[in-house]
Amino acid sequence: MSSASEGTVADARAMADSPPTAIMVGIFLAAYLSWRPSIDIMFTVSDLCLLIGGAQLLVRKHIPLEPFGLLSPLWFAAFALMMGGLLVSSLFCHDPTRWIIVALQYSVAWAVLPFLLMGHGAANTNRLACALLFGVFLMELIGIIVYFTYSGSFEDARATLGLDFLSGSGRLGAFATDANWNGATISMALPFAFYLRARRVIGLWQMLVIAGVLFYALLLSASATAFGSMVVAILFFVLFGDRRIRAYVLGGLVGIVALGIVLNAANVTLPAVFQKRVANALEAGDIAEAGTFEDRLGLAKDAWQRVGDHMFVGVGVDQDRVISPAGAPVHNMYLLLWVEGGFLALVGWIAMIGVGGVIGFTALKRDRLAGALALSVLATFLLFSAASPHMYARLWAVPVLLALAIALHGGEADLRRRSGRALSSRRMRALRYARG
Repeated sequence: MSSASEGTVADARAMADSPPTAIMVGIFLAAYLSWRPSIDIMFTVSDLCLLIGGAQLLVRKHIPLEPFGLLSPLWFAAFALMMGGLLVSSLFCHDPTRWIIVALQYSVAWAVLPFLLMGHGAANTNRLACALLFGVFLMELIGIIVYFTYSGSFEDARATLGLDFLSGSGRLGAFATDANWNGATISMALPFAFYLRARRVIGLWQMLVIAGVLFYALLLSASATAFGSMVVAILFFVLFGDRRIRAYVLGGLVGIVALGIVLNAANVTLPAVFQKRVANALEAGDIAEAGTFEDRLGLAKDAWQRVGDHMFVGVGVDQDRVISPAGAPVHNMYLLLWVEGGFLALVGWIAMIGVGGVIGFTALKRDRLAGALALSVLATFLLFSAASPHMYARLWAVPVLLALAIALHGGEADLRRRSGRALSSRRMRALRYARG
């Protein structure tokens, strides 16, 4: 068979094995949390598309048996441990029914989605990553346009655009329904732009435009955690990535610095909301001035005191907000799980993150780009875990799982190229031998 015929067959197989369009759309809309029938129910248009796509995968019999490879048993055992800790603790509280709702949400995000997003092969997983990146890019582009053109009141914006598309303090939440969550979405999406450019899946100008829009939208979100996470993600890419990614990242940083110098010379300042919530704290070198740091620190101190009374059996799902003097849950996933689910729930969550870390670091040996992507996204997720309550929204899960999927497939393309070269070499030797 000729190489052209082999390529045609390979392309046909790739098309046959390509993810369902519904999966692509679900990933594209993963961050659009306001696109749901009720703000009280976490079931979005993205969730509907993902479920439809999952049904199509079942019909095709393309559901992977081990989405995390050899680490799959450890991942699901850790997940069961977390859910078990929350269940046992909830049985001793006044409202154990909340466990059913929260367990369903966590199961969709961290137990069902891996079967839908992983196991598609390197090329198709890159297509899924493109869907995520362009979905976030479009959301932020719309957000920036609305931010500078909308003249209505905060109440009108909420009624027209969705929950906290524009917050009362002037922060950009977009369709993520929260400015901090929007910042998290941007921080986790940016590494995909660098990765996809290094893989030549997207063009240089595409990467620059996407990165510019995401960066400015992050400034408008005025999230100190998101800004710090973005810096960490970039550092991880520079540290773990190969020379290609370092060149793109460093080139982008030089471009940002140059743009900043030009804008400063033209008396163009940072967005006022970012200057107030983040930049002033950076200039003063005092993190206490950043956003609502003091309030969250107070919640964390209160939660730490409750841990002492609920070391092994927690207070039950969603009960921290009930017993907290502030009437709000602690914005720290680790403390929240410990308070509500006891020590076992915390161990389960940490073990799941540990599985992700193992996947990222082992990928570095096969494919530094894929490993750098996984570790960068995971680092951002870790930082936000220390600043967020329950993390079952698909906005969190989709970027992490896609990055891990890419890491698991790392090196496949190089292996195919090497195999192809070896096969061609053997054929050439056989041909020369036949010609005598």
